[in-house]
Amino acid sequence: MVMESSIGEIILTNDIAFEIESIKLDYPNNRIFFESNFKIDNARAVIDECHISSNTLKCIVIAGDSFAPQAQNTLLKVLEEPPTNIKFILITKSKNAILPTILSRMIVFDRKIAVQRHNFDIDLNTLTLASIRDYIKDLNYSKEETRNKIEDLLFSLQKTNIKLNRNELDCFSDAISQCNSGGNAKYIFLVLLLMILENKRRVNKW
Repeated sequence: MVMESSIGEIILTNDIAFEIESIKLDYPNNRIFFESNFKIDNARAVIDECHISSNTLKCIVIAGDSFAPQAQNTLLKVLEEPPTNIKFILITKSKNAILPTILSRMIVFDRKIAVQRHNFDIDLNTLTLASIRDYIKDLNYSKEETRNKIEDLLFSLQKTNIKLNRNELDCFSDAISQCNSGGNAKYIFLVLLLMILENKRRVNKW
């Protein structure tokens, strides 16, 4: 029996991987597109998949920590007019990651659990090369611990009112991507902390 497409959904969550596994159980006919930084090539792959016909409802999951605006604009038409038997579910951690034009066309389910953030282990106001070296010397975090510490670092930056430019914010997106890929925590935090130290030196010059 042919089924019509469903209205798309956006799921806001702390745990993208958990939501994906739940969807696999609910929708046996599924296609998963999960990238930490979802780019235009990923969007094109989604469009190619949604035009492959299916006699049963096929759920296409689009998941990521961040989505390039060009990728979202590429997906816009197919999200608002999905092919027959296609259901889109978009999963991310923050509503701010999604363009308003897409938010207005999909049902939003907020499943985020409030997470208490902590101050980072180093005082960013007194950050030095020596304190960075001492911090990373014996670092041995799990993937989950690394991700939480990256978020703690962002939280502490906001509290200390250290302003990051676009390229510096992209460093945090890259750090999350490396973390999700099992990257070395020492290298991840060395890059982030050196970048913050350079930011402070640049600002202090003025």
